[in-house]
Amino acid sequence: MISDFLKSIDYVEVYVFNAFQSACFYRSVFGFDIVGYAGPETGEKDKISYFLCQGNIRLLISSAIDRKSSLFQHIINHDEGIKDIAFAVNNVSILYEAALKAGATPILPPTEFKDGKKKLLKATIQTFGNTVHSLVEGEDSLSCRLPFYEKLDYPPNKNGGGLESLDHVAVAVETGSLGKWQKFYEDVLGFYIFSAENVYTNDSGMKSVVVSNPSKTIKFVLVEGVSNKKKSQVENYISYYGCSGVQHLAFSSSNILKTAAFLKKRGIKFLEIPETYYENLPHSLKNLLQGKIEMIKQLNILVDLEKHGYLMQMFTRPLQNLPTFFIEIIQRENSTGFGSNNIKALYEAVEIDQKRVMIDA
Repeated sequence: MISDFLKSIDYVEVYVFNAFQSACFYRSVFGFDIVGYAGPETGEKDKISYFLCQGNIRLLISSAIDRKSSLFQHIINHDEGIKDIAFAVNNVSILYEAALKAGATPILPPTEFKDGKKKLLKATIQTFGNTVHSLVEGEDSLSCRLPFYEKLDYPPNKNGGGLESLDHVAVAVETGSLGKWQKFYEDVLGFYIFSAENVYTNDSGMKSVVVSNPSKTIKFVLVEGVSNKKKSQVENYISYYGCSGVQHLAFSSSNILKTAAFLKKRGIKFLEIPETYYENLPHSLKNLLQGKIEMIKQLNILVDLEKHGYLMQMFTRPLQNLPTFFIEIIQRENSTGFGSNNIKALYEAVEIDQKRVMIDA
């Protein structure tokens, strides 16, 4: 099976205007370590890039060195956001050929990158919007070291944000294309439907499906908007970003209260949840979280009770000028779901926040 060759998400590459400033932002605010740098002086000819790590999360923060480059044009067209969600794989060539046979659009055939010390085999295919999936294979691919990246001597970040892993990736797709991208992940990468959920308000709504590889190490939440009286928040994202794209990354934490307090002290703003949400929480959930409800309410954390456990989740406001990309923090306690009872509250909170941005603009 195609999915047998997929191991995990190796790294996520973020295109930004200024890689150094953004890397410092993720270091000082979210608690990442800056562990590597690549640029013209290291042999990387097309960009400047910083490699960041926290727990099992690996980010590449990249910016252009040529105003005529595709990287620079991507940022001009879409603002800052996710370009590449790279998978660690067992055999790049086999997976790449299988993906093309299943209908994937090729971007880069299997190519070896090496700098004398490290080497990496990499191929790339197109996915939703202008986003790509790189397939990477190499001894160093999982240890925050890539060819042309030199190790930086930044001291370890002692004030980490408590982020442990990349729980899932949430993707906003054009209305009417949800089935297309669900089928893409099923056919091209061997994913299966993990769950599905639809939510509607008086004015709009959205349809969503979660797809996962069999080992459940890679999960994508695919969402499309549904218009009624007004454009949905998903459609607003598409309008601002210009096409389908990653709306948020979900980072896991084993202590979301501590992580939330850490981020708030560093100026991160979270989506505001209506007080009625907490008033209407089930008594069983209030009893389970006795002594924590007031803090959960103050920090705008959503809580969802499942059959065998519960989860807590919270969402930042967009991290850039346009209401596009943001971050989710999630804590799972024997939970495998995605907060189905919270989806409507989250959806409405995003809609309200988008209206705030539109007014400010």
